[in-house]
Amino acid sequence: IADVTNLSFPVVSGNKYWFRFVIPYTSAATTTGSRWTINGPSTTMLNYTSTYTLTATSNTVNSATAYDIPAASNATSLTAGNVAIIEGIIQPSTNGTVIARFASEISGSAIVAKAGAVCYYQQIA
Repeated sequence: IADVTNLSFPVVSGNKYWFRFVIPYTSAATTTGSRWTINGPSTTMLNYTSTYTLTATSNTVNSATAYDIPAASNATSLTAGNVAIIEGIIQPSTNGTVIARFASEISGSAIVAKAGAVCYYQQIA
């Protein structure tokens, strides 16, 4: 699993944040799946979903309360036109950085996060 370069935001201990990552990506082959998640500092509360392309008409959807979930990738992707969306709420218990992460199902078969990915976040009450 690897960080998505430059797709992160800072958090302060005790504050709550809403976040949403939108990441276009490509796959080396339609038989190469992926997984999309986040990493960050220790938390008091963490709830998020990750949704990403499985086929032209379906997505993989995960709900998580810990980092690097899911532990396994899905089985397919489109070679182009994929989008991963990671959205949730976090309350860190230490200061740090929340960052989007991804992995390819098959070592040596690339999943590539493309230019145009965005990160939205906002401190909430």
